[in-house]
Amino acid sequence: MERRILAAASHYKRSYFFNNEEFPGLPVGVQAELRRLLTQACHHTCGVVLLGFYPDGEVFLEASGDETDFDYDEIGAKYHINALVREEAEFLRSLGLWYAFVDDNYEN
Repeated sequence: MERRILAAASHYKRSYFFNNEEFPGLPVGVQAELRRLLTQACHHTCGVVLLGFYPDGEVFLEASGDETDFDYDEIGAKYHINALVREEAEFLRSLGLWYAFVDDNYEN
């Protein structure tokens, strides 16, 4: 099983994506917080930010830049994402618990 993307934001396309097809039960307030978090992160990193789950249920948050974007600062983006993970640790942990519950119910 591959990683599952919950949401993404792109600085390049000025867009936000929520994977409602795979995760329809996430409360609207949590979706709004995800949108705020990811759009803010893509603004700071000037790239694409993904949030999702590894097969073992662990949450990941990562940033990447377009391969043709020579202004993308990979080190600065990694620093910002790591700071965001520390600041939002409780929220991300809660998402992981929610995912574990949802994933267990889908498998049964």
